[in-house]
Amino acid sequence: MPPKPSSPPADGLAVPVGLFLASGAYYFLSAQEIINNTFVSPEVRQMSALLCASDVSFCLITSRLSRSGANAQKKKRSATKPLTGRPLAALWLLSVFDLVGLVCAFEAIRIGGSAFHQTVGGASIPISCVLNVLITGKAYSRGQLTGIAVVVAGLAIKARALLEGDAPFPLDATAYCLAMCVGYALRGIAMEYLTKVKPNPPSGDRMTLQMGVSGFLAWCAYAAWFVAPRYRELVAEPFAAAARRYGGAKTVALYATHALSRGVASKCIVALVARGGATVLSLAQVVRASVIVVLCSLAFCGSDARQCLDASGAASAALVVAGGAYYAVAKKPGDAKGPRGGAKAKEEADREGGRPAPRRSARGATELRRRR
Repeated sequence: MPPKPSSPPADGLAVPVGLFLASGAYYFLSAQEIINNTFVSPEVRQMSALLCASDVSFCLITSRLSRSGANAQKKKRSATKPLTGRPLAALWLLSVFDLVGLVCAFEAIRIGGSAFHQTVGGASIPISCVLNVLITGKAYSRGQLTGIAVVVAGLAIKARALLEGDAPFPLDATAYCLAMCVGYALRGIAMEYLTKVKPNPPSGDRMTLQMGVSGFLAWCAYAAWFVAPRYRELVAEPFAAAARRYGGAKTVALYATHALSRGVASKCIVALVARGGATVLSLAQVVRASVIVVLCSLAFCGSDARQCLDASGAASAALVVAGGAYYAVAKKPGDAKGPRGGAKAKEEADREGGRPAPRRSARGATELRRRR
């Protein structure tokens, strides 16, 4: 029997999926807890600094641990040429897009809450679709467009509920969410471009370090210019008061576990892509969003009405999650034409770590049907 096209091995997904859901959900819940307790003034933008520092630390630590068993790979990397021209520009733009998305995301969480951020953040799918069409000319299948339409329907329900509610429409939080979606969509386009750079595309750790180091240095410059002159007012006094109220040991544990959860979630992303491909990662992110919406309602509804999950909020979140899941599993335009071959198959197989399946001849296909 002819060999079947290889795909990323699906076995061993339970552990990385479980860790990704647990660490990702805790990361957003702990971020909301830190923001709610106002350990420092919002003007400090501490959450962005924490995320960048965590990403850089985990990349350096894991690289150090794996270095002893990867001497050959290290020599291979050292022989690669540095990026120049458009790839180098894309690498620096990657940092800019990531920083824009990061800052806007935490502002949206601070103003609207994590549940609002997760639901409205579903707009990243249609926004990414539009930007991909405009910038790269990418085509989408009917299934993908159907998933996008379901996401838009869920967002429309959320918008209607906010407009008809007694509270003022959260225009600022919505604007930050949409700006976040644009930043992350452009980041995704830049990353996809960089993965196709020949002959030596930058590794995932290289791109993560580029974003983390650039973001942290940008925050340091911001802190030196805006925060340092008012350090006592913006950092020292509010942190001392919040730590006394929250508890010194609990404060240290909250910040430490928050940074740890970010690092674990980032590494789980690599494991999910390696073992299940991009579709598994997309589905895991969709499930995580629904878990965060529910947990935020349970954890913060009593003290923050924004986090409460009512009927319209549940319907909106359900549609956004369902649309995202359908989009993730929908066939791409080329998939509808059957197995891919030639250079296209080789390129996709190399990207996923497998080999393209050989094409069957017409005679071989006829003999296979006779055997059956």
